[in-house]
Amino acid sequence: MFSKRKTTAGKWLFNLGLWIFAAGFAFSDIVDIDGLPKLLEAASIPLIVIGLLMIIISNFFNKKDSKDIR
Repeated sequence: MFSKRKTTAGKWLFNLGLWIFAAGFAFSDIVDIDGLPKLLEAASIPLIVIGLLMIIISNFFNKKDSKDIR
């Protein structure tokens, strides 16, 4: 479905971006896990932004359609 139209680089970017976004979201104030250091809470916004950018960039790594014109 989704992964069939992506190149290998696009799949890697999407998966890494998804994990980085999830880590940033988990460390944010929205989830509010007790006992997190302030450094992780401060790093949550950049992690979310980097993850979203990687997901968006992965959309540009599509496979070329091979159409035979005869």
